[in-house]
Amino acid sequence: MRRVSFALVLVIVASFMIVPCDTALAGGSQYVEGIRLQVGTDRRKDVSLTVYNSDIALVRDTRFIQFSKGLNLVEISGLAANMDPTSVSFTSLTDPKDLTTVEHNFDYAVVSRQTLLEKYIGEEIWLIADGIRMSARLISVDGQGRLIVDLDGRIILDPPGSIELPPLPSGLITRPTLVWHAKAEWTRSHEVEIAYLTTGLNWSADYVCILDDTDESCALTGWVTLNNKSGATYRDAKLKLIAGNIHTLPVASPARGVAKTMMVTESVADAAMVFEEMPGFEYHTYTLSGTTTVANNQLKQIQLLEAPHVSTKKLYFFESSGYRYAYDSSLYPGQSETKNAKTVLEFTNSEESGLGMPLPAGRARMYKALSDGSMDFIGEDSISHTPRDEAVRLYVGDAFDVVGERIVTDFKLVEKTREEAYCIKVRNRKDEDIDVAVVEKLYGDWTISSPVPFEKRDANTAVFEVRVPKNSEVEILFRVHTKTK
Repeated sequence: MRRVSFALVLVIVASFMIVPCDTALAGGSQYVEGIRLQVGTDRRKDVSLTVYNSDIALVRDTRFIQFSKGLNLVEISGLAANMDPTSVSFTSLTDPKDLTTVEHNFDYAVVSRQTLLEKYIGEEIWLIADGIRMSARLISVDGQGRLIVDLDGRIILDPPGSIELPPLPSGLITRPTLVWHAKAEWTRSHEVEIAYLTTGLNWSADYVCILDDTDESCALTGWVTLNNKSGATYRDAKLKLIAGNIHTLPVASPARGVAKTMMVTESVADAAMVFEEMPGFEYHTYTLSGTTTVANNQLKQIQLLEAPHVSTKKLYFFESSGYRYAYDSSLYPGQSETKNAKTVLEFTNSEESGLGMPLPAGRARMYKALSDGSMDFIGEDSISHTPRDEAVRLYVGDAFDVVGERIVTDFKLVEKTREEAYCIKVRNRKDEDIDVAVVEKLYGDWTISSPVPFEKRDANTAVFEVRVPKNSEVEILFRVHTKTK
């Protein structure tokens, strides 16, 4: 009976001696005594992503963690490798007062040949060459992984053959891991939210605009393109997108290899998910109903909007090459410039036009539907962040049959005034009448005299709007007076 009781006491004492462990601080050589816990993605309850269109995202990762009373060393894996460790926060959703953070460390230096061999410096390893296994002591390893070993008192530089290592040292981090030192008042399970910022998650909008055969309406489809190179996969994530220009400070990120990206497309109709738009602070938020999986090294597209009938106008612009400065004396009578007019599609982001939701910035690709059922690509342009009821103009390309010619007819400097005169010829070789806006860029204190009406749009812009009949030419004569002093 005494032997049984004594053995039982030994087992109990041994069990209490085994639970506490000495765990290395991530990236360091100091050791802290505490309960070591490994928490992977299998303990995840849910994850939420708030992605900004400036290569930054807020990740909120909720996991169940079983804490023991006292100090716990919690190794959390499955987080973004590109995370900013200074942005991490831990919150117990079960009982915030029960947990106290002592410190946390993030080790993103995953195991490589170099880092692994460095762990065995001063330790016994085995060299295998020609089928012979020899014991040696590792003295050092350089940046290329070349070894210096002590083999029976002989110093060998870069020995041939393969290397066999003992089991992994305790506390070695083999993947990006956040080590959280938390003190718990009681032994219990906590639902903990780990929130942090990470780079490598970015999104943009891509639009497809299909113009009908009358050029008076287009079908506009918007897609969210989500690019995940953060170093983590987020399964069944709640997704929120922020459109707007937030201010951030530059942060030096550790260099990492470039991985291939896989393209995945999800349709709103197929996935039964939609984006709900709402304002947030000075930005706009687009929240996806339901959840979606965002895999690492994946380019993912989700439909944002679909407007089958958007009222559209086709505009033509003939613009001068640049500003004319008061001190520029390079002009001379007879100097001319000939170029094609720009073609622009314009629509208003309103409910009357078939839209009416804030449009995030992105690229718009334009196509033309033809009468035979085919379709041509006609150009692309970018859309800036556009609120409701604002106009959107897309530069499609240059009109083949609309040509403008600017001719200098007079130029002189009179005392404190610079005078220049122009004749602008707009030729329309199309089989229909068109309207063309002739845009002049000016600088300084200027005035214009002309028999053709014009509008002074701002301090540096004058616009002549003229109707040009089919297969005809229209002339615009005007004189510019600019004060030089």
